[in-house]
Amino acid sequence: MRTPSIANDSATEPRSQKRRSVWSTGLFVFAAAGIVDGVIAVVAGLAGVDMTVVPQGGPTMIVGIGAVLLALVVSVAIGTLTLAAIGRGRSSRWRFLAVVGFGLSAVSIAAPLSVQATEATTATLAAMHIVAGLIWFVALWRGAKSQHTTEQSDV
Repeated sequence: MRTPSIANDSATEPRSQKRRSVWSTGLFVFAAAGIVDGVIAVVAGLAGVDMTVVPQGGPTMIVGIGAVLLALVVSVAIGTLTLAAIGRGRSSRWRFLAVVGFGLSAVSIAAPLSVQATEATTATLAAMHIVAGLIWFVALWRGAKSQHTTEQSDV
């Protein structure tokens, strides 16, 4: 009967801690961005912003919190899966994905700018995109620091 060695256990522990860190980071980003975007939507509603958009060649629609959360969960899931696939244990990869994610949120502002909507609706939707990207950026940048600490302890 073999008993696991202490060295063997400690060799696998940092990897599992990193994996949890990836998933907890993704969950944090979704929760934080969802709450902040929800607050933005409530404040916009109280200010009289109608959140009505007309995509080019499409029907008129009202962008509700459900659509915002759906877009958020899809984008955060893709980002988190990418982080899990290539970011494990490398702080430089976490930072790279932080910048890429924020860049994609900035580029995605084209969506609210390309529809017919009031200036207030466009500004509200653009703010939601930027806020989600900033939360992603900060969470991954801070997560990269913990990866760096773990990398040093692995040596």
